[in-house]
Amino acid sequence: MAPNSSLELAEEILFASKVMVNILAEALVYEGIQNISAPQFRVLDTIYNGTDKPADVARMLEVSPSAISWLLDRLEQDGWLERTASSKDRRRVVLRLTETGRDMVRRVNTHRRALLRKVLENMEPETITQLQDSLEAFSQSYIALKKGR
Repeated sequence: MAPNSSLELAEEILFASKVMVNILAEALVYEGIQNISAPQFRVLDTIYNGTDKPADVARMLEVSPSAISWLLDRLEQDGWLERTASSKDRRRVVLRLTETGRDMVRRVNTHRRALLRKVLENMEPETITQLQDSLEAFSQSYIALKKGR
């Protein structure tokens, strides 16, 4: 790939990531959710998908422990999650979404998927297949890069 086309592709990827953030913002507005940033939603979504240790959430989202602690404080204050001591090891903190938090993540993700389906409906089937293959290759390349560090 020529350097110029590589740079153009990088710009397209950055634009696509902005589109994804906009889709999240649109879903939050649609569901009437205020005062939740994209990073805060990512924390809630990570917990929703089964991660219950603050250190693991920080690692998965590639943020510092102090940053995750601040985000968790805010989300707990707002009633989206709770922190409790582990029943196996009282020194360990376990993260759990409140019922309100679980319901919000579920509704927002449902709306995000609906918006993505609408975007995909405007695309040709061959383009969708190419996109799927390209996204899989992109993700695998990123994973390999991370493992190589």
